[in-house]
Amino acid sequence: MLGVRIPPPLPSSRRLTLFRSKPIMGAAVKSFFILGRNVARLTDAKIDRPIARAVPARPGGPSIIARIARYFREVRVELAKVDWPSRPELTAMTVVVLIVLSVMALYLGLWDLLFNWLFRQVLVR
Repeated sequence: MLGVRIPPPLPSSRRLTLFRSKPIMGAAVKSFFILGRNVARLTDAKIDRPIARAVPARPGGPSIIARIARYFREVRVELAKVDWPSRPELTAMTVVVLIVLSVMALYLGLWDLLFNWLFRQVLVR
């Protein structure tokens, strides 16, 4: 049977509070959903302040030099987090890459020679 499998719900904690804000005639009303001991309550609390509006970012922002410097600082921090291979691991991986490269070059070279020979046989006749 094909379909979407829905995972089971997460285990509930003893008390879970969810907030939902909605505008009502210019005033904000915040609804509190309180779940505890298998009882659900809905409480509406009126808030007299207006709904907050997004404040536009200040024009300009950091200079290009500051952004480039920040970028390189962040790159340095991320590179410090890398788990670099040890010298023997690096050598082993390099040997594996060179062996696989050689095998693939030989494999493709043989196919190239075979098709080259076949085309010459077909075109010469």
